[in-house]
Amino acid sequence: MSSAHIAAGDPTRDTRLIVTFATWEALLRGTVDMHVHTAGDLFPRLLDDVEAATMARDKGMRAIVLKGHVTGTADRAYIARQQVPGIEIFGSLVLNGPVGGLNPEAVDTAIRMGAKVVWGPTMWSRNHTEYVKRNPSRGYADIGMHFPEEGITVLDDRGELLPKVREILSLIAAANIVFFTGHLSLAESKVLVPEAKRLGVAKVVVSHPEYENMNYSITDQVWLADAGALIEHTMSCHLPFWFPTDRPRYQTVWDIYDAIRAVGPERCILTSDLGQIHSPLPTEGFREFIQMFVSLGAGERDIELMTRDNPSRMLDL
Repeated sequence: MSSAHIAAGDPTRDTRLIVTFATWEALLRGTVDMHVHTAGDLFPRLLDDVEAATMARDKGMRAIVLKGHVTGTADRAYIARQQVPGIEIFGSLVLNGPVGGLNPEAVDTAIRMGAKVVWGPTMWSRNHTEYVKRNPSRGYADIGMHFPEEGITVLDDRGELLPKVREILSLIAAANIVFFTGHLSLAESKVLVPEAKRLGVAKVVVSHPEYENMNYSITDQVWLADAGALIEHTMSCHLPFWFPTDRPRYQTVWDIYDAIRAVGPERCILTSDLGQIHSPLPTEGFREFIQMFVSLGAGERDIELMTRDNPSRMLDL
């Protein structure tokens, strides 16, 4: 079903998915969650790699990607694959301070170890660290999290990509793996996405633009999709611990559905971004997130595109 179909609010859209709990459970079969947080980490997590993979496999999911803010997960994914047959498990690398930030050597090593995803800086990004200074709390102090004074940016003083970023993107292009933008500002993303495409990165994903310290508009999301990126939307961005609804910049699921209709489901992916101790289990949160969009009017084909086809293509499944 096309984006035009759901955008038009066609009353004949396929709503057969909204029937029974058993049908809701079936929403997970064959899906891919490219954003799952597991232990060990500096942050407390609900479950470890093997537990997350087992739960996803038992729900009929096709694959998951393990993400850690402070360490690569390619080696952990390898071990989990030996322990949990029947599901694809992939590792990733986030370009945060503990791995050297914008570190081409770390990227090259992760790729050689089988990582399928590289993320731009997240909690160590300048955009994120400046947001935390303006909005203290978030529980970071409880785990001894110390953010750098300046944070990591991908741009130089002239607003151009740093040479190390170009080197990293070239490595990603040569390996044909996925690059997620991380917690970058809109200004950074608008430089990085088209330049990544120019450097040959075929698989670029803009990370959760509804995240409060990003808050990209629908117009900006369309611009980034037109520049060649997929747009990720995550369940974690709609949980009350992180985004209480009294905050003026909070984006609801209705807002995200409007963004999906504007961008087109063929250019979006849905992920859980779950594993935090104050969150639902990744499989349950992912199912709930999918069900929200089904209830809002997304057709079966739209859901397949965002949870199966697009992420499967990103991971060469």
